[in-house]
Amino acid sequence: LGLGAAENRGSGPGEMGRRLPAVDLGAGAVAVEVAAGGFHSCARLQSGAVKCWGHSDQGQLGLGNKDKRGDQPGSMGDALPAVNLGDGRKATALSTLYDHTCALFEDATVKCWGWNKDGQLGLGDRRNRGDAPSTMGDALPVVNLGSQAKGAELGVGWDHTCARLQSGAFKCWGLNWAGHLGLGHKETRGDGPGEMGDALPAVPL
Repeated sequence: LGLGAAENRGSGPGEMGRRLPAVDLGAGAVAVEVAAGGFHSCARLQSGAVKCWGHSDQGQLGLGNKDKRGDQPGSMGDALPAVNLGDGRKATALSTLYDHTCALFEDATVKCWGWNKDGQLGLGDRRNRGDAPSTMGDALPVVNLGSQAKGAELGVGWDHTCARLQSGAFKCWGLNWAGHLGLGHKETRGDGPGEMGDALPAVPL
């Protein structure tokens, strides 16, 4: 909840309304979008920065470590670093669900970080990102959506990710045991080399 404590809120009388503090995102920070995961939350700020707090066992906070944030006094506000998205990058949209997070940028590219057991980050491997130093910023690759493909909207699922492209096409990657990538089979995509970009078909809508 980002309140500097680990107590639940809203489960008892007298905990809501004026007694529920606002999340401290830092001096002058204005949130324009919030995305809630399974055990973490993220906010996109008016500046284009992204801040995340909560559980970080899979690197889903994107802070280069596995340390929880927001459960102790002094861990929020200006003490909470913004996610290093890369030099000059400003997020225009944000999506998260369970243990991975994705951001869309001004240049219509996409980056994802956190849990990657099933290739849901779309980077052609199964290595988590954001859980260790030097895995974020310019070291975090953009998702290869294909030649000339530009992202317009993101949707993060439990173990897969989808992007609506500016062309109107729709691409999904990650775990596919129930056919949730919409590709007419149950093969996982994005967890091995050569599975993204032009090799990843659009969903035949």
